[in-house]
Amino acid sequence: MNTMLSIPHEISFGEIYLPPLLVVMTIAYLLAIGVSQMCGKLGWHKYIYSPAIAEFSLMVIFVELFSNFIAIV
Repeated sequence: MNTMLSIPHEISFGEIYLPPLLVVMTIAYLLAIGVSQMCGKLGWHKYIYSPAIAEFSLMVIFVELFSNFIAIV
């Protein structure tokens, strides 16, 4: 078994190196904002008790989904 595949690697954008978890969390946050705004436009916001907790929960769900595709640990 090759252990080098499980070692996290930085994602590079030119000369800038970013940890994979930061990239995943940024994408998940932007997606959570988009879903929250879509729910607001559809009128579903009246069923959400706390929008901040709902947005954070969506972000956690998206981080978990994306972490299956990008090795962050």
